[in-house]
Amino acid sequence: MATVIVSMLLGLASVAAAQESVPRLIADTLASHPGLRAQHERVQAAAAGVASARWRYWPTPSVSTEHAYSGNDPQYRGDRQTTTLRLQQTLWSGGRLTANLSRAQLREAIQRLDDDALRLALALRVVQAWSDAVSAQSSVRAHELNHRTHLRLFAMVERRVQAGASAPSDLDLAQSRLHSASAELETARLRQETARNNLTLLAGRPAELQSLDGVPPPPAIDEPQSALGQALERNPQIGKAEAQWRLAGAEIATVQASAMPEVYLRVERQSGSYGYPNARPQSRVFLGLSTAFGAGLSNLSDIEAARAEQRAAEQELQSQRLSLEEQVRTDLFLLDASTRRRALLEQARRVNEEVSSSWERQFLADRKQWQDLMNSARDQAMTDTQLADAIGSQQLSAWRLAILTRGLPTVATDLP
Repeated sequence: MATVIVSMLLGLASVAAAQESVPRLIADTLASHPGLRAQHERVQAAAAGVASARWRYWPTPSVSTEHAYSGNDPQYRGDRQTTTLRLQQTLWSGGRLTANLSRAQLREAIQRLDDDALRLALALRVVQAWSDAVSAQSSVRAHELNHRTHLRLFAMVERRVQAGASAPSDLDLAQSRLHSASAELETARLRQETARNNLTLLAGRPAELQSLDGVPPPPAIDEPQSALGQALERNPQIGKAEAQWRLAGAEIATVQASAMPEVYLRVERQSGSYGYPNARPQSRVFLGLSTAFGAGLSNLSDIEAARAEQRAAEQELQSQRLSLEEQVRTDLFLLDASTRRRALLEQARRVNEEVSSSWERQFLADRKQWQDLMNSARDQAMTDTQLADAIGSQQLSAWRLAILTRGLPTVATDLP
């Protein structure tokens, strides 16, 4: 009966613990990770760049003051010092101001998408660490059960050897298998501690890996095509690649606009005059046209460079789509395979348990050899260990697909 309960806990408790703790671990990781704080500052810097681009639509004030030393120059017979206040407003820039604003907005969008991508990457790291912890915890339970089984068998054959009912070699075999079980148990505990430490480092707090009953498993995943479409729609790396493509287009527009003339209106008020002493302040209004073509044919080279960046961004977008599609399809396959594998291993475990009990009775009736009993215990331990790995793989692929297809905010807040 005890072994049946342990078998149930290998599956139910691990799934329950993942469902209970994964959203909380993700939330704690996102709240404490320094990389997110650094990315937040980058977002703020990009937002300031957007504000700066908006201010460029406003008039530009300037103040200049000059003091002239001219000797006997007849053109400088007036005041030695002049002060000029200017206010210049761009009337038409050939699209340069609009392109600059669009470029700043896209850079801000890319930084925000980088923030989302970092959050997604951290959440997937939590899921990976958690599935490792779940698998390790289940493996520890399996090896603890195996160790208790070998302790019981060792004690049984020791009594039989003392009574002359079994050969001393049977005791040697039991002792050898017991030592192996002890070593495997220590290895499993080390793996469990490593997984717990990884979770603790990510979440910034001690990870709780207790078993919980009655909690449903992770949510069911939609059909493959639907899941893939949802993942493509929500993935921040895809959004970033699209934004980079649009940014390259804005760079092209900016370079093209830089070759266009700028029409401006300037208002000046000048105090002092180099030509006349003690002159009254004068006000002037200018309507002007200015150009800045750049050195040589540099504008043409800049346009070609921006177009190359746009072509590269387009290829990067296709690459990101292909990579995400590959990941989603792989996770769907792994989820299906691990679910079927887990069901088969649970069935195999029940059969192995019945066989072990039967062979133990037959051994006591001298119908089975001690070697058969030892092999049966080893097969049972191997099945339990494989079952623990299947549980971890199932949890990893299910949670990863839930995050990729439903979005991190949904997984972190809406799931039970």
